[in-house]
Amino acid sequence: MAYGIIGKLTAMQGERETLLAILLEAATSMEQEAGCEAYRVSVSLDDDAIVVYEVWASEAAHQQSLALPVTRRLIDQAKPILASVEQMVTFEPKGTY
Repeated sequence: MAYGIIGKLTAMQGERETLLAILLEAATSMEQEAGCEAYRVSVSLDDDAIVVYEVWASEAAHQQSLALPVTRRLIDQAKPILASVEQMVTFEPKGTY
């Protein structure tokens, strides 16, 4: 069963573009993974947040992606500049995404 997540990340003051670059690199890396069906990064129009939309072949595929060296490196880069991380929703995708 496909597995989806929408997350909202907010950088510390003045670090939004740095966080955006990290997440765009994550998108490029994750979309090379067999289990990743979509990894979209968007900038919120309502506040300074960045929204990440992910669709994976399964929850297990998502969990496996978190252990990849590239993922660990990008998480380590992002942690010092993150003000908040919110998992908005997990979902079962239907149709095209």
